Amino acid sequence: MAIEPLSITRPTPPPTPHPDSPAGPAPALLCLPYAGGAAGAYHGLRGACGAVEVVAVQLPGRENRIAEPPEFSVPRLTDEIASHTARPYALYGHSMGARIAFEVARELRRRGLPPPLRLYAGAAHPPDRRVPLAATADLPDEAFIDQLVRRAGAPEELRDVPELRELLLPVLRADFTWIKRYRYAPEPPLDVPVVAFAGLGDAEVPPGDMLGWARHTRAGFALRTLRGGHLFVRDGSAELARLITADLAGPGPGRGTDPPPVQDDEIHVRVFPADEPPGTPGSDEGGSSRAADRAGGSSQAVDRAGGLAVEATVRGGAVGAAVGLPAAYGAARDAAHGASPGAGRGDGPGDGLGPGEWEQLVDAAEEDRPWLELRARTARRALARAGAHAQAAEGFPDLAAPGPWPADDGWQVTFLPLHTPLGEALAAVAEPRGRTRLSADVWTDR
Repeated sequence: MAIEPLSITRPTPPPTPHPDSPAGPAPALLCLPYAGGAAGAYHGLRGACGAVEVVAVQLPGRENRIAEPPEFSVPRLTDEIASHTARPYALYGHSMGARIAFEVARELRRRGLPPPLRLYAGAAHPPDRRVPLAATADLPDEAFIDQLVRRAGAPEELRDVPELRELLLPVLRADFTWIKRYRYAPEPPLDVPVVAFAGLGDAEVPPGDMLGWARHTRAGFALRTLRGGHLFVRDGSAELARLITADLAGPGPGRGTDPPPVQDDEIHVRVFPADEPPGTPGSDEGGSSRAADRAGGSSQAVDRAGGLAVEATVRGGAVGAAVGLPAAYGAARDAAHGASPGAGRGDGPGDGLGPGEWEQLVDAAEEDRPWLELRARTARRALARAGAHAQAAEGFPDLAAPGPWPADDGWQVTFLPLHTPLGEALAAVAEPRGRTRLSADVWTDR
């Protein structure tokens, strides 16, 4: 059955331009919903985005299109969104909507139409990765609903209110069928900056998983972590609006040298070419700057290795950082040929391996050894740059654990797998335990 034309809802009246807005027409933010969601999910953004006009896309089968079959297609969505490309615009998609927005951006490129200023992806696995929750699409109704409520923030009323179930279940089934059938087709990365938003309490799509979106742009990538769970767009729209409007007013991720303002509960990480200067005055290349800089009580650590640099900035504490590529180390190859674990060859202060870590390298599959070694050495180097005591002599007990890794004296190490023009890399950030909110800007130009 043919899909009816797309319905796009607009704010009325248009928002009053913010006095600090740049000259020229205010950009539009075209928003695509999560599975089972509708245009109304973006109501909270409309009053909070200043001069940015929030335009919510209404998919078939929901709200004012409830009488239509809930199926949709990317080409038909692109047909309607194309009419908005004559003015500055950005795309925001949440969960399923991020995957749709990504495919719309690629379809617009195929048609030679103006690209968006940004692609914003909220709470979404990268398009080249499987969506674990999609496996629920074939479950019986009760089990399907239970999974959505427990893992994706669906309303509890779906379990007990027959009218709500009758209304939403067909839409949820159609959307999750689309997600399950989706297949990523390789194409060149977008020439559009990508900003990924992750919920601090989202166990389904944690912040580290969203770093994979960097593979799909060559115009700069950023990750921002917000308070909230999987549906933070519904529950935390004010913070999301603040981050989007600030980003659209700036040069974009990967541009310029000044990091964004660091919040009190946040750690900000920037990855850039090693020949560029760090972003904030007062940094100490050998460790963490304890002196308050002009940003107001910030500390910063910078590390360079393998042509990459990483800087980590916090307020009201100390921080350490380290970065590297697997090819930078050779101990894993030595371990494969029987080198003595007691050799302990460190490449810098505090990054020699403990006997327990060497034993893990020897026991690991050969293809895994470079990354395991890199994790151990970067973790130790980050701790040293933070001024923390070295990890216990035996080292970290599980080099394959995703992290954060707890360390001695109340510290922890968080890992950022990176996709850069120099190849796959790894950054490690050492900070006191409990500072888990992450913001990152990653250089992807190539």
